[in-house]
Amino acid sequence: MKKKIFVFLVYILAALPLPTVVFPQDIYWDEFERDRKVLQSEDEVHANEKTVKEIEIFSRNLAKAATYWQMNAEDIQMLRNKGLGYEELIKVVLISRNTDKPREEIVKRRSRGETFKKICERYGLDYKVISAQAKKILSEVKIYGTK
Repeated sequence: MKKKIFVFLVYILAALPLPTVVFPQDIYWDEFERDRKVLQSEDEVHANEKTVKEIEIFSRNLAKAATYWQMNAEDIQMLRNKGLGYEELIKVVLISRNTDKPREEIVKRRSRGETFKKICERYGLDYKVISAQAKKILSEVKIYGTK
């Protein structure tokens, strides 16, 4: 008897529709303008990247010491704001100048985890030379800053 009742209940429950969760429709699903207001445009993002809050003494000294780079202190500071250390910044500029590649490309490769040695190999440069030049420039900028 218990078995018959159990089978009967299973049949009845199987025949009943299960409640489903219904999410309200987004009435703005096709409105591009609403999404555009929420997200920043690319121009606004790039404008925020280009703003330099405060220029470090190192950036000023490097701009004065390495005038042949034709970079001002703001450009150097923008690279510094991307998380590069002093020597890394100098290596990025040296690699960029020796290969005629944009600095941003080298910074992207570095931020993806590529070492400077691999970046130099990719562009056919000798890493030891780049490293020695970077250390020399760094020591000159430190001396320059103390005068």
